[in-house]
Amino acid sequence: MAESEIPIANLAGLIRKMRHTIVWKPGSASRHLLKRKLRGHLPADASIETYEQLIQRVLHAPDASIFIYEFGENRFLTLMYNIDGDVWLLIASLEGIMETAFVVENPDK
Repeated sequence: MAESEIPIANLAGLIRKMRHTIVWKPGSASRHLLKRKLRGHLPADASIETYEQLIQRVLHAPDASIFIYEFGENRFLTLMYNIDGDVWLLIASLEGIMETAFVVENPDK
């Protein structure tokens, strides 16, 4: 196995862990929720519970696309899934800490 590869079993375990509990960086959940509302990705009255339910839909989707996103020296678990015509992208650390989840505004690019 190449040094940069991550065993599928590790990714499966990470997804199972996140299905059980979504953990955010301290203070970031409310900031990401507000950003999603301002961009129209979520209704103005959406709560963090609403946002996390949507994230859980992506985590539980059997046909979600799963890949590793590399940004500089960092790697992230990334899932992509279509919900009601919107392509949602979920990004988390390889330790299972949520970075963000958002609508891909131009998925063809």
